[in-house]
Amino acid sequence: MSCWTACQPGAKRAADGELVVSSSSKLNLFLEVLAKRDDGFHELETVMVRTSFCDTLRLRVRADSRCTLRLSDTTASGFAKTVPLDETNLIIRAARTLQQLTGCRNGVDIVLHKTIPPQAGLGGGSGNAAATLLALRSLWEQSVSDRELHNMAAQLGSDVNFLLSDCRAAVCRGRGEEIHPVAIRGNWYFLAVRPSLGNATAEVFSRCQIPERPRSSLKLTEHLQNGRVAAAQQFFFNRLTSGAVSCNPEMQRMMHKIAQKPRRVVWMSGSGSTLFVAAMSFVEAQQIRTDLQQLLRRDVWLLRV
Repeated sequence: MSCWTACQPGAKRAADGELVVSSSSKLNLFLEVLAKRDDGFHELETVMVRTSFCDTLRLRVRADSRCTLRLSDTTASGFAKTVPLDETNLIIRAARTLQQLTGCRNGVDIVLHKTIPPQAGLGGGSGNAAATLLALRSLWEQSVSDRELHNMAAQLGSDVNFLLSDCRAAVCRGRGEEIHPVAIRGNWYFLAVRPSLGNATAEVFSRCQIPERPRSSLKLTEHLQNGRVAAAQQFFFNRLTSGAVSCNPEMQRMMHKIAQKPRRVVWMSGSGSTLFVAAMSFVEAQQIRTDLQQLLRRDVWLLRV
């Protein structure tokens, strides 16, 4: 599986060697839980798409081996309480993992402009880790193969491999680290909104009932490949939704409101708490966004795939 490059469109390298990169989010259009694994995780089949909703990382090489992280001055103040800046953050863990693999003696100062909320089911932290691995491979000038980066990604989190990979959409299996790219056709638009509280992934999975007859993502991937937005929606699915709603009653209230007034089918990404609806075009997406913001009195994100 090849990786996208740290010099992807939107990445900028300053004259002083500083590198600025985007860090993507994802949506789960399909998520089935197949079994409980011996390692405590769950065997999954999920269809993920990379979206335009991004964080930004600014990285500068240090001469010593320290790895530091801070939020940008323009990051919303609310993130200061929810985003750790120590060794528990996936950004620092990714940097340390690459240091250990390569023996690199350089460090890095990283400034994170955070837009994607944590505990949202959008893979914000996983995208941060993927972007860090790619950017530091370039900044530290390390001869690390894509395969080695993917091995590191699998140690960091279940969504990191997809966000590290060079694809818009994929069927992901195992814990999510087995990536099977899907050649998605056309432009896809989604509107996403998050309740005030996020969901704890472990708690949501603990409430999941593993089905005797799991659903398949095959029909959905066929419609993605053919660009059939309307037909694809009947195959969107997330096995974790009922467990997530039981953890987060605000999700249920928001889902009911969206279903009643805009009369849109609403789905959940990952283990939540982000909810999303699909639009047939950019113009329709803009109108739905306005309607949802008026209805819910919350920020609504327009996500392009």
